[in-house]
Amino acid sequence: MQDVWINGTAMAQTGRHYGLNADEMAARVLEEALKDAGYPEIEALFVASATAEQADKQQMLGAYIASRLGLDKIATYRVENADGSGGAALMAAAMAVRSGLYNCVGVVGVDKPNDVLSNQQQDIYSTATDAVYERYFGVTPAAQAAIMAKIYLAKYEYKYEDLALWPVLMHKNGASNPYAYMRKQAKVEDVLESELVSDPLRLYDVGPMADGAAAVVLCNKKGAAKLLGMWTSTSAIPFNNRPDYDVLYSAREAAERAYRMAGITPRDVATAEVHDSYSIFGVLAAEALGLAPRGGLLAALKSGADLKVNLSGGLKSRGNVMGATGVYQAVEVVWQLMGKSPFKRVDGSIGVVHSMGGVDKVSTVMVLGL
Repeated sequence: MQDVWINGTAMAQTGRHYGLNADEMAARVLEEALKDAGYPEIEALFVASATAEQADKQQMLGAYIASRLGLDKIATYRVENADGSGGAALMAAAMAVRSGLYNCVGVVGVDKPNDVLSNQQQDIYSTATDAVYERYFGVTPAAQAAIMAKIYLAKYEYKYEDLALWPVLMHKNGASNPYAYMRKQAKVEDVLESELVSDPLRLYDVGPMADGAAAVVLCNKKGAAKLLGMWTSTSAIPFNNRPDYDVLYSAREAAERAYRMAGITPRDVATAEVHDSYSIFGVLAAEALGLAPRGGLLAALKSGADLKVNLSGGLKSRGNVMGATGVYQAVEVVWQLMGKSPFKRVDGSIGVVHSMGGVDKVSTVMVLGL
């Protein structure tokens, strides 16, 4: 088995990019990542996108990205796992390099959910639910997240004001990130006074849909950061039949396996980027990764603990770039470990990425180290 290194990284500022096609955005960041890596010869391109067909009416996205850069005769693969597509593409690409099939590959995540109206966005987002037994009857990810939030708050005797500390922290982190969509501070009062989305969740609990693209170059030669461990896990339990609603099963299993592969424990983690499309998911993801005891994350926030999670601002502040999210997270963790602007160098050499598709349906966890 070959070692897998991240040799090049790049990402675009998230937001609303009406003047660019998805393949143009992806080609631009891939070009930057290739330059950062010293222009190695890549043999394959893995593309993560959750909305290409529905928002942009585009299939074979990888072939058109390659065409824009003149990458002739390389293999192109499209990877889709809803908003967990980025992590899945990274996992697939890393396995291809680790196996020895390829020496160097590119991974690019791109989505443009703002190319459609907001009601169409939500309809696309809901395709991550079970089409027959959930989406058909109007069940949405927001409703599922709200159920999990209600149960979590009641079980551990928290108030909604305690959950509001998560978006406040995310806005604090994102305010200094020029790549983020929502670059402003927020107070608990702002969260409490925002529009109710699905009780108890409010507007500030929801990561806004954002256009964006990010890329990494993976090679079998030493680069900026090494992939130490990785795992993807799927939770096959239907939402209505879950034994517990205060845990992310897929994230917990993926983290345990990835940590074991990397030979680390949660205490070794200096920084982590987790999937917080809704505030409660960020809380549950951090706990699943072992960064706080089960039910203890909000208590840590209340005590003023210095939580090194989502220094980018997470999906709440950086924006929910759908299938590109996992690739953004990988770039952000590498930059945080290196101390590359706009991030200060974290105190440690181990970072973790958690990419999740749907409501705890599939999670990929990757452990990166300098």
